[in-house]
Amino acid sequence: MKRFHTLIGIIVSFTLMTLISGCGGDTTSSTPTGTLSLSMTDAPPQLGPDVTEVNIAVIGIEYNHDGNWITADDFVPQTFNLLDLQNGKSLHLGDMILPAGHYSEIRFKLAAPSKISEVKANPDCNVTYADGTSVPLFVPSGAQSGYKGKGAFDITADAKIAVTADFNIHKSIVVQGNGDYILKPVIRLVVTELSGMINGTVVDIADYNTTSDSLVVYSYRSGEYDVSEEDGNADGINFQNSVSSSDVNMSDGNFTLSYLGEGNYSLITALFVGDVFASVVDQEDNVEVLNGQSTLVDINTSN
Repeated sequence: MKRFHTLIGIIVSFTLMTLISGCGGDTTSSTPTGTLSLSMTDAPPQLGPDVTEVNIAVIGIEYNHDGNWITADDFVPQTFNLLDLQNGKSLHLGDMILPAGHYSEIRFKLAAPSKISEVKANPDCNVTYADGTSVPLFVPSGAQSGYKGKGAFDITADAKIAVTADFNIHKSIVVQGNGDYILKPVIRLVVTELSGMINGTVVDIADYNTTSDSLVVYSYRSGEYDVSEEDGNADGINFQNSVSSSDVNMSDGNFTLSYLGEGNYSLITALFVGDVFASVVDQEDNVEVLNGQSTLVDINTSN
């Protein structure tokens, strides 16, 4: 159950981008408004080479404005493949006119689930394989309360802000004992212009067996990683408190961690054999991320 734990970097794994520029508000209302440019991204998941799509259908968005949940009336329902949103790619979900003020959360709503051959699933939510077959994907509470993306941002009157919702599939997909998939989304909201990225390379990638081995790099805020993170939680998810993660390309050793807030990070490189976590093979501390910049990192797991 390897990285059914690390997604919607949709950043799965969702991207809410922040870009302040002039934009006309609603002049017919006494309430000042601004524009939220909402996008979604995902961290690359490890679901096996035969999985080609993880499809999610969002039918509505609600936002928490000054403590109150309000529906975004101008959001257009969309269905998207989370696997298209990897390595810094994002999907623009739309521009919405919202009241100026402080926002702490956004909620993504899904259609009510139904039973398909006694398996619960949300409409248009599924995992698809290379041979064209698919299995239902069930999102508990997705239709009732929706799934919250957490992260504070402010909308200024007559301005436009872009925010990225990072849907982390690695930490979101749980495989049941009967093989069914359950999605428990882990979503963080990032003001896009207040984020940077890490582009790294595992320089000794040739030392690994590309047939059976794979590597994942997890990012933690400096001082927040603990060895207990190696143990899986109740859903079998390792490194559950990481900020984000990236699969290492086993051909060239490259990896990308996108939409990270400015600050210092620890990078934990984990080895998986098949679908089973084997060990932590490297830890890099005090990796600095600056807004709007890319930090280059070389990792040598042989040291």
